[in-house]
Amino acid sequence: MAVQMGVCILIMIMALPSGFKLSNSQDVKGKPEFAFSWLNDKDTYKAGDIATIKIKVLNNFDKLDKNVFKPTLSVSGKTGNSSYVSGVLTDLEGNHDDWKVFFTTITAGLFNVMINEDRYQVFDSSLHFQVEPGRIYPSICFASWMGYINEYEAGARARVLILPKDAFGNNVTSTGEDPSSLNFTVSALYANGSVADSPNVTRVGWNGFGYIGIEFIVVKAGDFLLLVQGDNQALSGTPLSFKVNPGPLEVSNCVAKWNYESNAWQLFSKMELFIQQQDQYGNLAPGLYEFDAEVVEKETNLSIPVPDLYFEEVEPGIQLFSYSNLEPGNFLLKISDIKHNKSISNMPYAYTVFVGYCNGSNSVVNGSGLNNSVAGEVAEFSIYLRDSFLYPSPVEVERPRVQITREIDSYNVLPVIAPMQIINDSELARGLRYGSNQAEVAPSPSVNPTDPSVRNLSVLATSFNVTYTPDKSGIYSIRVFCGNIMLNGGHSFIKEVRAGEVNVSLSGVVKFAPKVPKLIKNEVVVLLMDSFHNPVMSQQSRLKLEVASSMKNTSGFSSSMFLDNNDGSYTGHYTAKDIGTYQICASFDGKRFSPCPFEVNVYSSKYFPRAFDDAISVWEDESTAFDALANDFFAGDNATILEFSEPNHGSLLQYGRLLRYTPQKDYYGNDSFMYTISDINGNLATASVNISVLTIPPQFVSFPSQLQAAEDELSPKFGGFSGFEIRYSDMRENISVNLSAQSGTISLSPMPIRFWPIKNRLSVYIGTGEAKVLVLEGTVEVVNYALESIQYFGNENFYGSDTVRISTRNTNGVNNMDVPVFLEPINDPPFINIPEFIILKSNEDESLIYDLERDKFEFFIGDPDLQGFSGDDSSFMVIFSVEVDNGFLVTSLPAELIKTTELRTMNSYRWQPLQTYVTISKHFTVKANGIRFKGTINDCNSVMKQLFYNGGYHGTILTVTVNDMGNYGCYPDCSENVSVPLYAEANVNLIRKRPMSSFVSHALGSAIVIESIVVLTLGVVLLSFTCKCAIVLLNERRNNAMISPKIPEAASLKGTAMAASENPVKVGTKIVAVGRNYAAHAKELGNAVPKEPMLFLKPTSSYLEAGGTIEIPHPLEWLDHEVELAVVIGKRARDVPEDSAMDYVAGYALALDMTARQIQAPAKSAGLPWDIAKGQDTFTPISSFLPKASVADPENLELWLKVDGEVKQKGSTKDMIFKIPFLISHISSFMTLFEGDVILTGTPEGVGPVKAGQKISAGITNLLDVNFNIEKRKRQ
Repeated sequence: MAVQMGVCILIMIMALPSGFKLSNSQDVKGKPEFAFSWLNDKDTYKAGDIATIKIKVLNNFDKLDKNVFKPTLSVSGKTGNSSYVSGVLTDLEGNHDDWKVFFTTITAGLFNVMINEDRYQVFDSSLHFQVEPGRIYPSICFASWMGYINEYEAGARARVLILPKDAFGNNVTSTGEDPSSLNFTVSALYANGSVADSPNVTRVGWNGFGYIGIEFIVVKAGDFLLLVQGDNQALSGTPLSFKVNPGPLEVSNCVAKWNYESNAWQLFSKMELFIQQQDQYGNLAPGLYEFDAEVVEKETNLSIPVPDLYFEEVEPGIQLFSYSNLEPGNFLLKISDIKHNKSISNMPYAYTVFVGYCNGSNSVVNGSGLNNSVAGEVAEFSIYLRDSFLYPSPVEVERPRVQITREIDSYNVLPVIAPMQIINDSELARGLRYGSNQAEVAPSPSVNPTDPSVRNLSVLATSFNVTYTPDKSGIYSIRVFCGNIMLNGGHSFIKEVRAGEVNVSLSGVVKFAPKVPKLIKNEVVVLLMDSFHNPVMSQQSRLKLEVASSMKNTSGFSSSMFLDNNDGSYTGHYTAKDIGTYQICASFDGKRFSPCPFEVNVYSSKYFPRAFDDAISVWEDESTAFDALANDFFAGDNATILEFSEPNHGSLLQYGRLLRYTPQKDYYGNDSFMYTISDINGNLATASVNISVLTIPPQFVSFPSQLQAAEDELSPKFGGFSGFEIRYSDMRENISVNLSAQSGTISLSPMPIRFWPIKNRLSVYIGTGEAKVLVLEGTVEVVNYALESIQYFGNENFYGSDTVRISTRNTNGVNNMDVPVFLEPINDPPFINIPEFIILKSNEDESLIYDLERDKFEFFIGDPDLQGFSGDDSSFMVIFSVEVDNGFLVTSLPAELIKTTELRTMNSYRWQPLQTYVTISKHFTVKANGIRFKGTINDCNSVMKQLFYNGGYHGTILTVTVNDMGNYGCYPDCSENVSVPLYAEANVNLIRKRPMSSFVSHALGSAIVIESIVVLTLGVVLLSFTCKCAIVLLNERRNNAMISPKIPEAASLKGTAMAASENPVKVGTKIVAVGRNYAAHAKELGNAVPKEPMLFLKPTSSYLEAGGTIEIPHPLEWLDHEVELAVVIGKRARDVPEDSAMDYVAGYALALDMTARQIQAPAKSAGLPWDIAKGQDTFTPISSFLPKASVADPENLELWLKVDGEVKQKGSTKDMIFKIPFLISHISSFMTLFEGDVILTGTPEGVGPVKAGQKISAGITNLLDVNFNIEKRKRQ
């Protein structure tokens, strides 16, 4: 038996055929050689069988260390446990000839096995094995409707196809197994799961296409779910929904029913019955079928006219049939189809119409028999018939009826109805004397209603006595009728019949365990019954559990009170401290039940097995085997699994102590089952196994074998690469896909708009790290949609082969896949790195242009295509040329460039091939105005580093040109790809003296500009001084012509203040208030000191001029006062700097910020706005206007407020947290301030309440004061 281990994977080395000798290469010489073969040459198995591979060491066994020999096994490319095999295990114990590899076959088919071991360089792929499906496993079989037909007519033959599968989900194609042995059954279920019908299966058999067909007749109409079971296991795919329509109406099968059937109907009452239109199977057939109805008088056998005969379909398939009983007598009702000569099933219906005037609401039913009673007791109540006028209504003694029914099971109790006083027809007229309120019954002779001689007489009565004896406990419904008239207003009476006294002989102990562990609470169940076998409840206090008196030592026994199970049974508990046999009795009020005593054997706890719950996990579409008994305890180290339940979402097979669980195809989530074990003593224990079926990381079901891209281009240009698709079982779970490239970047192209549900949102972001990883997160549907838009962009100048790694991830793991990318090369232009100028040595006629030791700049050429060039660098050729305007270039060239070297002289504009040359050490020297040759990049750079200039003192311009000859750069893959040649050209100034630096040049220019500005400034100053002198002279002349009185400074200030008192503030567009601008005020209200101004707005409608009346609105009782300095804006201000903010101030005023704390506090605590607490009418009283010039220092003013002459607030503006310039700058950064806008700068400490009738005085010391009265607002 293969016990499952953690994935121990084997991959075989070549299993050699008989006589084949394994040869090793030199690097494995001296290492052991292996051969692999099937045990007993068996290579064909049933799914679930254990396959065994023998390992044989051919030689060099002494060099084999079995501790490091760890072969791995792969089946169909998947290593270790997979959906193909499970329980892979290597057995290397014992002699090396007995080494084996075990695994359990899972999936049916033909498979190849590969065995690999890296240390000993083992690789074998010669073994194959065949797996056939196992036995049919019903719960895994898939059921479906044949031909997808799931709607039938009652009586039709329905067919279900079953795809047979074994326990591992393999299709069973062999028809050798008899399907009837699986006991297939079908059941029709309602939507709530209850059974509606159990059709009889008429045929079960193979259909010739690998399916099992089940046929059955559908009879019951309606919408149902079909449950298909085999061996009491529900098949996968069930229940199947189906619909059965009723068949054609069958008249003889139709039934007439009454709400309360009666054969006596009161005169003038309405006969109402319901005709159930049924097909031959009893299903209701909808539609209003035209029946024929006839009422026949029995005595004459003649039909009587029925004027108000009425038919109506009240529900599909049910007709209401009614008419009025207008004549007394005995009648027959016939409902039929005369045309087809068929009558409905329960016709004709015989009934009697009697003369009576009972009123169901006025008649009286009372008596103790309607109250709760005890089973077996006689119950009695009375019936008093009354008509509509409350007079006694006599009827024949046969007319009253009483129905007594137990609600839980419709058990009926037969009552005895006896008239309390009888009246015959001859005495009726004189026997009843009607008074104003009631009717009196005259005495009548004694009449026995049971006397045959009296039966033919018309015996009447108005009151009756009803007796009955219920012997079953429960809730009863009592209905009382006078003929067809239900009394008590048409309602039934409800009463409870309780069980009687306990009958000890019928009661007793019904459950106890004969073997129990010591020191454990054990239970005994007692059932109490009365004399009528009714369960008796609520008697737990009268029960007792004790040991028999025959036992000498009772100290080890203890019991607890019984518990009522509310069904007549009681559970008692006891504990035995010592091992042994106990004789126990249960008693009721000291009377002992049988059996007494009953014996209980007490053992130690180790005698009994204990089963513990197991928790295992398995990947979806795989299988796992486990030892359920591994963590259980049982005596004797020997136990068996007695039984186990079927899991809901998988199969379960038993291999001795091992259980193998295989989840259903594509199922993931949780599953469980119960198992019961039995030890050697027959003791049982039960536990559960909780299984987590894990979703495997998302798998690629399709992907391109290779992606095509182009160098330095986004590929594809439009849309994205096609062919990527991920499969994942959980369509609702979010997964992530990481995409990265070794030599490029992955991105998403613009995607068409698609409206997804909120849960199907796609998240895209770039991962961290050196490699830029594109991460897609979302459900598999949106991720697959995004994968259609992925694009690739290679690194700069990169071409050739690259790899895109795609990693799919869920909560359980990661799956990686690499997709190759080939980038087609694109020809890139060459480049030249040279400076703008080069300073040559001025004392040499022939100067080296680039001196490596002297020059720090770059002086070389290159080609980006050379970076990915796969061939030898000598094959990458370019055309290189250098030229000067005057002078000569001198350099030494390698001899291999002789054939491609061309020169240009001063007198010619053409390039001429080299005519004469002298080679020394395989080099030759050339001197010309221009030099051109075809060579490698290294040749070109070598020439540039030994290039000399021979020319004039003033230097020249050196022109460098490189032509790549249309070379793509790939070798030899794209030797045929040739594009238009690309070239690069650059010029460099060759000079003998260092030019003026840019700094010196800019400094000289700046000095000239500054000099011009200084001269201009002096001229402006001189002109300004001249104009000012002229103005002063003009003013002096005017002053001499006028006499101006001088006003003392103090008098001037006082006049300003007086003028201000008569100048009200003209409020602009808004009033901006600043909260908590004084630290002391913030603390007195329990608030934190703000780090930036707290602003709120007050409506201009709250403004109140000086001297006005502050109103307290209803239902407020007080307001809080807050005195503040008001700043009045003089002009439009927006984004004002703090250093110029005071320029926007027109003046100041004193303001009160009245606050309704009763509104503000609850609004604050609820997080709601509190504008109403600050902005009601008259809540912003403001004094008269103070011009800016009248206030010398606004940040050092003393503010004060008095209530009825008592100082409440006093503070200085110097204590403001945020000063006036900062406030203006801060507020204007959010909103534009206009002329007349008012800023309230905050209040000092001391705020408090004012009430109606009080007076507020406030002011700015030495500047102004103001008064306001407080009143209650008057309703308008």
